[in-house]
Amino acid sequence: MPLFFNPARSSRHRRACFALYRSLIRQGLRVPLPGELSTASPLGPTNPIKTLIRNGFRRNKRDTSPRLIVSALKNGYRYLTLLSRAADPSAPEHTSVLGFLRENQARVLVIREKAAAEASKRISTAPIEGRPTLIKKISADGEPPVYAPAAPPRPLSSFPSGVRKPPTLGATMGVPFLRLKKPQPRFLERVLRQKSQRKEKRIAKIMEMQGEGLDAAVAEDQWEELVAEMLARKGGRGAEAVKKGGRRDKSTYRQTLWDAVVNQMQVSESERQDLVARANAMWQIVLAEQDMALKEEKERLAKEGKDPEEAQLRVWARPVWARRKRKPTKSTDQQKEQGGVGGETGEAEESEETHTPKTA
Repeated sequence: MPLFFNPARSSRHRRACFALYRSLIRQGLRVPLPGELSTASPLGPTNPIKTLIRNGFRRNKRDTSPRLIVSALKNGYRYLTLLSRAADPSAPEHTSVLGFLRENQARVLVIREKAAAEASKRISTAPIEGRPTLIKKISADGEPPVYAPAAPPRPLSSFPSGVRKPPTLGATMGVPFLRLKKPQPRFLERVLRQKSQRKEKRIAKIMEMQGEGLDAAVAEDQWEELVAEMLARKGGRGAEAVKKGGRRDKSTYRQTLWDAVVNQMQVSESERQDLVARANAMWQIVLAEQDMALKEEKERLAKEGKDPEEAQLRVWARPVWARRKRKPTKSTDQQKEQGGVGGETGEAEESEETHTPKTA
């Protein structure tokens, strides 16, 4: 059944609600409260009665059911009577109000403690403070970007396992990064995700401007030329402009939109060059770590009395392209249809391979 009466659009209902709200706030401020519930409260130096009234009205502002609205207004008038009587410190209503405020304060403190405990358990995506950067920019402003490793490889004693694990260079959406450990840090995931999303949005915007946006700009320029020609025929303001060449002296909508496309392309190109320079610096880190790991492996073999030339880098994770591909196996039904294993088909193929006629 459709709702023909919208309370939020009724002036009489709005005036009644605002009047009740002002009356509750006014009476709530007249209730004397101890310092532990007002100025020295752990929830802040605010009046808790005022906060509860505001939260109640905000919670019920979207109600459209007449039953809920009537119930809320009745409760509001009943609490108005309660607050009016609670202004007297010797009245029992004052004691009940203070007891309710203390219980509500304890409840809110427990909720905040639980929220703080849950927030402390979450894995932070912020950068680790005090962690040195891996690469640094060595080119000046205005020059093509050039990066270099910020520090030499770490000593072997800094690794808890006693074995150096060279990093690997990876990339996602053209953004290079180093895989240093597992699991991957959350802040690195956040940075890669944000950079990839910004790049996707820029590409989508460029395609939109080159497509529908450019067509709309051309149509707008044509409309402007038609209007200028009409004014020229009537001898209006556009006559002088048409005589001087129409809109040729001014920038058109199409040219403005194309300038924006070129600007976004330049931003993408500068970002690509910066990422390529970063990738080169990261690759230098990978090579330096691999050389150091190979050197340490040779030293370890020499201490054990083995041939140092047998030293090889330890493969921690086999690359995807180096993994053995599994051959697709045929099901039993398919094998039966094709003659089965060692059946007629297999014998025929074997006979053809064995008795191949020689060509002259």
